[in-house]
Order: sequence, then structure tokens, then C-alpha cells
Amino acid sequence: MKIGLKGHDFRYEVFHIVSLYIPKEEIEFVEDNCDLEVVYDENNGSVLCRYKDFIKEYKLKSNDKKELKNAIKKVVLKLFENITGVSMPWGILVGIRPTKIVHDALSKGFSEDEIKNMLVEEYLVSSEKAELVLEVAKNESKYLKPPSKSVGLYIGIPFCPTRCSYCSFTSNPYYGNKQVSDYLLALKKEFYSIVNFLNENKVKIDTLYIGGGTPTSLNEYELEDFLSWINELICVNDLREFTVEAGRPDSLNRKKLNILKKNFVSRISINPQSMNQETLNLIGRKHSVDDVVEKFYVARECGFDNINMDIIIGLPNENEEHIKKTMKKIADLNPDSITIHTMAIKRASILNEKMFKGDKDTANKMYDIATKYVRYMGMRPYYMYRQKNMVSPLENIGYSYFGKECIYNIQMISESTTVVALGADAVTKIIYEDSGRIERVANLKDIKEYINRIDEQINKKLKKLIDSPLTY
Repeated sequence: MKIGLKGHDFRYEVFHIVSLYIPKEEIEFVEDNCDLEVVYDENNGSVLCRYKDFIKEYKLKSNDKKELKNAIKKVVLKLFENITGVSMPWGILVGIRPTKIVHDALSKGFSEDEIKNMLVEEYLVSSEKAELVLEVAKNESKYLKPPSKSVGLYIGIPFCPTRCSYCSFTSNPYYGNKQVSDYLLALKKEFYSIVNFLNENKVKIDTLYIGGGTPTSLNEYELEDFLSWINELICVNDLREFTVEAGRPDSLNRKKLNILKKNFVSRISINPQSMNQETLNLIGRKHSVDDVVEKFYVARECGFDNINMDIIIGLPNENEEHIKKTMKKIADLNPDSITIHTMAIKRASILNEKMFKGDKDTANKMYDIATKYVRYMGMRPYYMYRQKNMVSPLENIGYSYFGKECIYNIQMISESTTVVALGADAVTKIIYEDSGRIERVANLKDIKEYINRIDEQINKKLKKLIDSPLTY
């Protein structure tokens, strides 16, 4: 589809609305001979979208840039809804955090009914999704205000037993990797520099999240040593939450789980993604369904009373029967929280290289089945975020039993708390609460470069932290 823009240059916004209906590779912006025309008439104060005999027009109430941007997205979306007969549940909210809109409106004194109406009318969100985001916002609200002068801390371990076909994170094979020891040395140096700075400035670490990759890919000695130097500088007993991603059951054994427990880890994730063996084989996870079950029960025996499990909706070759099987097996295990991810085809993933597209209708049906299961189990939605390039225009959403929410996830997605992030490809987000500004400090993604330039990255981060509200 050839798209022409007149009177504005909101190319990014138009592209992402059109791509809800048209494959990205078929979208082209042109000067002349366009199929779809999106026009802003400043004199008339209107936005018009035209495709063949289909026309949509929107009259602006002001010349505000945000209103113009949203108007352009709305006329494009409405036009495609007319052409296809397909409505998008999240309307024009593409690739953003819907709960931030709700919390902002609540802070301004809007009622729940007013917020729901705003979501439906201004953002074209369905009533069902408007109610869902309001529910999530209410459930997470008590965790949004962190203790005074505190941060969340993230530490990344970018190694996995194998690389899953859907993965786009900085993740490298652990076995036979000669960079592991050098990476841990560089990470230790960054950890000591940054945490000492926080301690010297009396900044409290509120939550600690160790992710990846799969941190439990480390062998027993490396894991014990890694956690010991964390305990050396951080009083982990004072943390509100200490999470370790133990996502791959093939990275776990009883000894490692005991090491985690002994070092005061309070929450872990054991992530099957699917409980169908043929799917696990297809996506490159070298473990069995039985391994998931076994490691879950071993974790319970080791004393873990806060275990999360992730699933992914829309994996290759899966349908409603597959998700029913997955959810029944997970419900039998009865974890403390379940995170439902909608498959996103990331540019750096193997699935993208293989041109996998997925099926929207099937993914929608699978999502409905999964959410009915977690609701029936008695779990509540407590955090949510959306991504571009999803198989279906849905959301990623965490459900938990009351009191088993992941506080770090809420802090990170809501961007309500400064999160200091360590390790390759880790992004620190410094929150300036008074102005709402967010300062990002990104570490290098490549492991070799991260190791070789560790001093440069430490100094860059310290410079930003010194000038941040944490030192006021």
C-alpha cells in the first residue's frame, strides 16, 4: 500500500496504525500516486483520510500537537475499520503503557467512569479493554509510590542453555562460552561501583531483579559466588522483593534452588511458555514438559512460596487445544502468579528470520481461554504492557494471587521508580518525579564490548546518577 502524507509528517504514527491491518513490508510512503492519503488542513482545522471511495474526516478542537497526532491515528484507524469490518481492541494505543494514561487521569481527579469514557471515545479502546486497564491500575496502585529515596535494581545475566526461536534479548549460549568468567568480572566491577555509590548516598534498594537470559544458567560455583557478592553490599533481608529468573527448567537443579533460597531470593520464575512437547522442541527449548513439573515441585520443596510461570500465546502451530492443555497443567501446579505474553515477532528473533507471521484469530481465542483459566483460579491482573509486532493486537499481562504481585514489574512498566540496571544491554531509567522526565542510560549490548568498555559505562552511569534527584 502506497501512502501519501499532506500537511504533516506523522509518518511513524500512520505506519503503526496501518500495520495493524497491512503487513509492514507492503507499506510504502510516496510523494505521488498514493493509494491512501492522510491530509491535515490547517486552515480548516481538520484531518482527512481517503482510500478509494472510503473517506474519514475529523474536526480538531484545537491546534494542539497531541490532539493532531491522535486525530491522524483515529481517522486512519476508523477508515480501516470501515474497509475491513475489523475493530482493534486497543484502538490507537500502539506500543505504549495503557495504565499510565489511567494513573495520570486519576491524579487529576477524574472518576473511573470518566476515564473509561475517555479511553473509549478519545483512544477508541473497546469497553472490555477499558475495564481491564482500570482493574490493573487499581490493583497496582499501592505499589506505585516507592519508599523515599529508593530505587529498583536490575542485574542482567545474558546467558541461556540454548536460544529460543522467539527471543530477541541479549542472550548467548552458556555452555562452552569463554566469555562467561570475564563477563562476571566486569559485572562485579559495575555492581561494586554503582551499589557503593548508592550506599554512600543513602539510597535504599527497594527491589532487586536478576534477569537475562537465564541467570540460573551459571553453574553452582558461579551462582554461589555471584549471590555472595550481592549479599556483601546489599542487606537483602531489607528488600521488599528479590526475584531471580530461573525460567529454563533445564538450567535448574535442587542444589541451585537451595543456593537461591539460602541467599534470600524471595521470588523465582519457572517459565514453560507451553506445556506441549512438540512446541518446546520446535522453539528450541531443550527440556521436557515433565522437567517443568519436576523443577516446580523441587522449588516448592526448597521453600519457595512465590513462583511465577510465563506462557506465550501464538507460538508456532499452536491452537485452542494446545492452550487448554497448557493451562490445565499449569493450574494443576498452582503457581503464585502467571504471566500471559502475546507472541511478538521481534526483528532479532529466529522466527522473524523464518518469516513467521502467526494467526490473529487463533491467538485471540487462545488468549480468551488462558485468561478464563487464571480468573477461575482466583488470580487478579496486576500489571500490563503492550508491544509492537504482536501476532495479535492484545497485551502482555501478569495475573497473581493477592499479595504475590511482582513489585519490580510494576515499577519498571509504570516508570514510577528509578530503576538502576547493570549488565550488557541493561537500561537505567532515572525518574525526575517533579517534571515527569525520564533519563535513560543504556549499557552496551554486545558482551565483548561491555567487558572491554566497562569503565566507560560505569563512569557514564555515575555521572547521570550524581546529577539525579537521588543525590538531592
